Amino acid sequence: MNQGSGSAITRRMFVASLCSVPLTGCQDGGATVRFRVIAKVLHKGSKYEASTVMECRYARIKNSLVGMGGSTTLYGEALIFDLPAGLGTFYLLPRWRGADGGLNQVYEQGVLSTLGIKSSVGGLKDSDLELLSNARGRKAFDFFGHMPTIVVFQDETNPKSIIEIGRGEFATIFPGAEFVGLDIEITTDPVTDQLTQRLPWLDAREQVFDRDPPGRQRPDRDIPIGFMITKSHFFGNGSR
Repeated sequence: MNQGSGSAITRRMFVASLCSVPLTGCQDGGATVRFRVIAKVLHKGSKYEASTVMECRYARIKNSLVGMGGSTTLYGEALIFDLPAGLGTFYLLPRWRGADGGLNQVYEQGVLSTLGIKSSVGGLKDSDLELLSNARGRKAFDFFGHMPTIVVFQDETNPKSIIEIGRGEFATIFPGAEFVGLDIEITTDPVTDQLTQRLPWLDAREQVFDRDPPGRQRPDRDIPIGFMITKSHFFGNGSR
């Protein structure tokens, strides 16, 4: 899983380079899945939902210089959840934060496991691609216990006020509310495109988040999210 749009671009450039080399393999089958990510919250006995529509395109690469492989392109953006009773807003990034602190892809492999596909992106079979193409319905998101990263802003006009909250901290930040999980629902609705209207600084050309001063080094797991996140982490790698 990549760490942001930079690694995603590198992967696409690598795949493109394979396609340009004679006698090497290139795309050999693929599938596209458009899905609604539905976040669920309980507040005082009532359930509330918010959603965003994303699309993932899977491409299988066979007989390449490295053997069999695959690539993904994800379209869409972070989910906006405006909680009831004026409790506030949280954003669900299309990334999960691993034990090493890195921000990793979540839906690309998570959609596969949710649909019961055990293959990795690099090992998709014909039957897997057929299942992806014919997927229907709504299912509980199942990615080996991983969940997208939840962030809030103390001031939405100030990106440097970003804070990451774990599921166990949710009720502390939003008293009386409980984050109860995600569902994935296959849809034909348009991919959501509203995040930059809510957070216009995402279109800024300059760096908007904090960074450690030159020379300071610390493990990613010790770095607050505001010091490692980029604007591209709010979007799928195909949307930036």
